[in-house]
Amino acid sequence: MRRVLATILIVGFMLSLISSPVLVSAEIRPYVYEPTVPDTAFAVLALYKTGDYDRVLEGCEWLMAIRTPFDSWGYAYSEEHEAKYTAMAIMALIRGESIANGRYKDVINSAAYWLIYKQKADGSWDDYLDAAMAAIALKELLGSKYVEENMTGLEDQLREGLNRALGWLQINEPENDVERIFRDIALEDKDDLEKLNVEGELKAYKAFALAYLGEKVSLEGNFSSPMAVAMALYATGDEKYREELLDMEHFGFWGRLHYRVLDLLDVSQISGFEELREIACPYLEKIPATEEWQKAVYAHYFVLCSKEPELPENYSSLLPWQVAEVARIKALLGKPYDDAVEYLLSSPNNGTWKDFYNTAYVVWVLKSLNVSYDYEKSLHYLSANLTWMLSEKNSKTGDPVYYSIPTYYFSQAAIVFSQFGMKDELNKTLEVLKERQYPNGAFAYTHQSVTGITTTARVVWNLEVAGLTDTEIYRKGVAFLRDMLYAEIPEVKPEMANTTFLRVDEGKYVGNTTGRVNPTGLDGYVAIYPPKNPLMIKAVAVEGFRAESPWKNRGLQHALVIVAVGVLLVAMYGVVWFENRKKR
Repeated sequence: MRRVLATILIVGFMLSLISSPVLVSAEIRPYVYEPTVPDTAFAVLALYKTGDYDRVLEGCEWLMAIRTPFDSWGYAYSEEHEAKYTAMAIMALIRGESIANGRYKDVINSAAYWLIYKQKADGSWDDYLDAAMAAIALKELLGSKYVEENMTGLEDQLREGLNRALGWLQINEPENDVERIFRDIALEDKDDLEKLNVEGELKAYKAFALAYLGEKVSLEGNFSSPMAVAMALYATGDEKYREELLDMEHFGFWGRLHYRVLDLLDVSQISGFEELREIACPYLEKIPATEEWQKAVYAHYFVLCSKEPELPENYSSLLPWQVAEVARIKALLGKPYDDAVEYLLSSPNNGTWKDFYNTAYVVWVLKSLNVSYDYEKSLHYLSANLTWMLSEKNSKTGDPVYYSIPTYYFSQAAIVFSQFGMKDELNKTLEVLKERQYPNGAFAYTHQSVTGITTTARVVWNLEVAGLTDTEIYRKGVAFLRDMLYAEIPEVKPEMANTTFLRVDEGKYVGNTTGRVNPTGLDGYVAIYPPKNPLMIKAVAVEGFRAESPWKNRGLQHALVIVAVGVLLVAMYGVVWFENRKKR
């Protein structure tokens, strides 16, 4: 009996393994970007034109994931929804619908209805670009096969909204070249586009506009934003731009850095996070360093990125710690740093440089550079000041003075106390840091204040410099940064736990499955991991994704718009003629 029972249990266990979704291997990867609607939507438009239908579906699913409950979009998730971004998403989803018919149609129509609902009586929305983009999207939808016939009167409302938008664009002038380019697309004004003289990223915008209106375009140049690269690809079909755009894709979307560049570089100083430099360094040149203090503060970021920093020459406007930083950077670069050291040694006030933090920073740098200096007075000041901050109370609030002192002041002092073997002071400082650390490992800026990457990265790096990597607060800080900046991304397979699969067969969306998908005979499938708040969306072609033409009759669509614009112009002329006649 026992053998029979054991056999049943073993078989049951094996069957449960067979029936349960497989936990596939995963890779821990930096996750520091977020999807944005313009970048993702225009990438979809470009890659649809080049036949990269798997990437089109990935982009469309990300757009679905970041839409508002009203089927509208802001620039990025949770940002205020606007007509321009909703219009961009509609244009992208129209192309996705032609690959997975039935997947996006309801959302497209709901979003178009939202546009009409938000349109003002004069035919505009909140700004000029709203009106231009909305007109383009409405024109596309009316020319497509995807207007919902069961929504009574919707097509008439869309057509009326389009005509009012075109009329408003005709009588209102754009304020900049971006608005002008999209207005010209909406009004199909190729002549005005040809006259437009633009530089930089706007060259890609102009090329896109002309190509969108059916013109053959030649374009050369390098563009930095995903949106501009997508426009260049759309305009030219150049493989160079295609490769660049695909390199800019992040887990199925295109977008922007979710974190500050300098924060990522601060984290990259910590052991195990060096790969973040490859992500952050290309953005560094966009950060201006024109003031003398900026040159001092940003110098070490340039060194991290293997770039030559421009260092300040006039020390009189700098804080003591900034002068010390110049000396440290010069030493790292193998340059003479005597001038900075001499300036510091000529300016202490009884062993003190300005305050607790400045003194701690200067002492750390001087000691690291083996500068001959009588450190006793400075160390006495740091010790006495620490004791004072911990024991004294603020006369106004009654709180200990140290409550209002930034956490990184203490972590910087910890380096000095460790350097000079000041165990009592070091232990007191570590107690403050422990008190400032939240259960998730993040450090607060001051006592019980906000936490985040900025302070945590600074404190953790200081602990590492101080040789305190075996402490619990260091390990917890590292764990927090890793949890914030990295994600576990699984390898996509037909069986995956916590994954929704969208199935596409013969150009039609044929439903979802959870945990596993049978790919046999499908055009392909789209894996969304996890289903809520996805980290990754990946389309996998099986027999191959295909696309029907989304348009009823593209030529007829253009003709109808031209007629509509012509009617509006005639009507406007008639009003002017009638008013002039009345005056006579």
